[in-house]
Amino acid sequence: MSARDELAARQAALVAALVADGPIPPGLDAGRVRIQSDALLRKRRRSVMRAAPELAVALGESFAAAFAEHAASGPKSGNSADDAAAFARFLLRSAHGRNREVRRAARSVIRKHSAIRKHSVIRRLPGG
Repeated sequence: MSARDELAARQAALVAALVADGPIPPGLDAGRVRIQSDALLRKRRRSVMRAAPELAVALGESFAAAFAEHAASGPKSGNSADDAAAFARFLLRSAHGRNREVRRAARSVIRKHSAIRKHSVIRRLPGG
């Protein structure tokens, strides 16, 4: 394995530890990695709260725990609106989706996200 490949593998392992609850790579301070991982989770949770506040309202006190369950499934892909829509889909598949208000909010977020995505693919024609 080249030095570049080794570095890439070490970086991937660190990212997995930080955002996907992966094992902490050897040689790193486990406490510091956990602190940074927690900070990244809070930052991600806040960005989803800003993108879809109705989910936080519907979940109330259980928002943080529900989001931690969702985040444990893998790293964020896309922007905050994409992450909020993925969280909404997670809620509908989870026990949280049994709550009528949570279902309503999740479906609303998914509908809005789909509409935004639909409009964002429309391209301007040359000369238009």
